[in-house]
Amino acid sequence: MRLEIAQSKTKMTVRVRRERPDQRRHHRVTAPLFLRVGSDDQTIRATDWSLGGLRVDDYPQNLPDAGSEIDLAMTLPFQGFDISFAAKARVVRVVPDIKSFAVEFTEIGEREQELMHHFIEDLVRGAMSEVADSIQRIDVPITPVSTDPDPDSETVVEETRLPLRQIAWVGTYSLMGFLVFGYMALVLYSNIFRMEVQTAVVASPTVEVRAQGDGQISFVRAAVGETVGAGDTVIYFADYDLEKQIDMANLEISRREAELNRLLLKRASELEKMNEYASVGLKNIEQISVDVEALEAEQRAAKARFERTRKLLQEGWATKIQLEEASQWLVSARAKLKSRRIELQEQMRLADSGIGKRFFNGRELLGNVGEVDAEVKLARNQIALAHQKHEALLKHRERLAVRAPFDGRLSRMPKPQSAAVKQGDIIAVFENDNERKVLAYLTQDEVVKIGMNDEARIYFPSLKISIRARVTGVDRTKGFQEEIARRYSWRSPDDRSAEVTLALNGVVDEETRNSITPGLPAVVLFEARSTSPILAAIWRKISSLLL
Repeated sequence: MRLEIAQSKTKMTVRVRRERPDQRRHHRVTAPLFLRVGSDDQTIRATDWSLGGLRVDDYPQNLPDAGSEIDLAMTLPFQGFDISFAAKARVVRVVPDIKSFAVEFTEIGEREQELMHHFIEDLVRGAMSEVADSIQRIDVPITPVSTDPDPDSETVVEETRLPLRQIAWVGTYSLMGFLVFGYMALVLYSNIFRMEVQTAVVASPTVEVRAQGDGQISFVRAAVGETVGAGDTVIYFADYDLEKQIDMANLEISRREAELNRLLLKRASELEKMNEYASVGLKNIEQISVDVEALEAEQRAAKARFERTRKLLQEGWATKIQLEEASQWLVSARAKLKSRRIELQEQMRLADSGIGKRFFNGRELLGNVGEVDAEVKLARNQIALAHQKHEALLKHRERLAVRAPFDGRLSRMPKPQSAAVKQGDIIAVFENDNERKVLAYLTQDEVVKIGMNDEARIYFPSLKISIRARVTGVDRTKGFQEEIARRYSWRSPDDRSAEVTLALNGVVDEETRNSITPGLPAVVLFEARSTSPILAAIWRKISSLLL
């Protein structure tokens, strides 16, 4: 708590400002207190002060050192007078940024300290609104005396008093009687015209989604209680075996792509080699062409020699041996020329048909470009098949995702995100909001008082709300049936073996509707029908007359 005093020309007002509690031993006030530090002639005003010390902000001189002892000459404005006194203090805090320092009194007079204590205590207690009035009460105690004259008992007229006590007792008994008769009327109405059933519960169709295998909940797109549409993907489920297959498919794709890159590099190397072989092949073709030209010249020379020798033999100038030698030379030249021509044609055919793929070195065909191309094509097909397998696995993963079976809400999710689940564990529970209902269980005597489409009111004690409803189904034999044995079992009359279904008709806001969850207990108030034909006929007659 801080006390602030604002001084004007006529009076000094006090403002009390509450602050959070601290550990100070004395109250701080901002009442005017002027002081001079040491030998300084300049008088400054303390920012706030207490019985233990004071604080000064915006000090115009050099700040004293922390821990140093200083002399203070202080002046306290008091009842129009300035009371001056001296004190010694020790500097406990220095803040150079705002030129502020705080001191703790070490030596101060007893009279001055008592005056300051009285001044502060009266301010704290609110005993004075003005400093002058407080000091005046200290100096001159005043006992207020009434200035009104004493009344004369003979002339004063006695006032008429109201019988307040009697009025109070009458009002109390009247109120108690009203409450008792009202409660009795309410009990009679509730037992005759209304029927209260406390064995009711909120129910709605729910679907549990279970894990198809061991895995993990990888991602959840909807929060518990959020509305979802039919077919919306809510939870992504990661099957361990499926994820392993997907990873292996990715590795297979990477391996096939690496193999394709290797084959492409091999094909480029083979093509480069074939280009070099093609250059060599062209040179061989040129060389064979030159040889063919030489052999053609040699054949012409051999033919000319053979013709010349044959003429010389006819004239008798040559022998048969010379003619045979000329004929043998001609045949040999023709054979060599034919062989080289055949080789030239074959080289040209191979160059035209297998350029860049094959090279014939005269003995065998060289080059594997065709085989490498086949391997590249096979690798491309294998990569395509690997991608198809990967896509099929991803589609299967998408099919494992949990989708909403109908328009409703995600009512429960036992496993959080990133949690591991086993096959058969419940992953999510969906609730159909559109078919939410209340089931009331009645005895055989109570159910005969309920009819189809009867109006009722449902009260939820935990929510403290009441909603109108309508009876949509009455099953008297629900508790007698055994679903497994498919037979009826006997129940006592007190057993609540009948089931009544109620639909919510009241307009409910979204927040309230979200709070009405399956399993919530409810109390149902039915309009009780009369089971007596005579009473029913009388009631119908009265109702027709009233209408």
